[in-house]
Amino acid sequence: MASPNDLSLISSYELVSRSLEDSIKYDNLSDAEKSRARKRRVRRIDRRTFMQRCTASIRNVDMFWALTGASICTFVLIALSLLYFRHSHLVFMHRFSHEELSSRKAHLGFDRIYVIERPAMHADASEHGERWAALGRELEIEFETWPVSIPTPLDPRLVLLHQRECWRPHLSIYRDIVSKGYMDALIIEDHVVFGPSPRLRLYSALMGIPADWDVLQLGPANNGTDSGHHDDIPIHGSQLMYRRVDDGACNNLAYAISHAGARKIVKALDSTHAHADFEHKLLDMLDRVKFLLFRVSPSIFQWRDAEHASA
Repeated sequence: MASPNDLSLISSYELVSRSLEDSIKYDNLSDAEKSRARKRRVRRIDRRTFMQRCTASIRNVDMFWALTGASICTFVLIALSLLYFRHSHLVFMHRFSHEELSSRKAHLGFDRIYVIERPAMHADASEHGERWAALGRELEIEFETWPVSIPTPLDPRLVLLHQRECWRPHLSIYRDIVSKGYMDALIIEDHVVFGPSPRLRLYSALMGIPADWDVLQLGPANNGTDSGHHDDIPIHGSQLMYRRVDDGACNNLAYAISHAGARKIVKALDSTHAHADFEHKLLDMLDRVKFLLFRVSPSIFQWRDAEHASA
């Protein structure tokens, strides 16, 4: 049976009459009904996929405006990046201003102070603990004692190995600095003491030395192997000088280390298990990770024997 809507069976007169009827019906529709009718007609006609429609829309965009929009976005991203790095640099540099150092006076301008304590098996361990407690009250500072375990002297081989592995307590401190996010820390062996005016001299050193330092040697030098590749630079407003150290003159008596320096050493030392003393390990770090190590002179810390001698 033939369909009444078959175009081949409809006369031209009937087609015209139907078209007029549709036009009259469309004119009698409200604006909302006309809008819905147009959308239905467009949806019936446009059978393209979403990706095809997106591609067609992109092709219809004027290339000039597309390039203009991309250029503006790129400029905004570059400007935001520069502002972020400028802000980070200012915060980093301002950290070593006198106001910021004074706000951390409980730790002598650092985020943390570690004192490597004398093992409990030593006869004078309790005396050292009392001395440091009294020193903390006198200077109004806070510090954390870091325990050290040593083998019994019954096995000479273990004692010798411990002497060669004296950097391991320091390595655990570095890991603690990195894990807790401290920006810097002061590390002191318990058999050295503060020299005169330690707070003033430490503040002067931190404000006078390049702010991107990794390690500051602050204690008495126990060797004479400094190559002297760099000249001493005076620190303005103080009696202190500093020198860049490329090799030698590295010890673990008293020094400061930054977060970046601790992270570099931890990353490098985790890849090696060779036995060596602290100085050789630190010299190896100078060659491997190229961190900035400075020696401050005269030393802010001194041997305890020298303190008794001067008294």
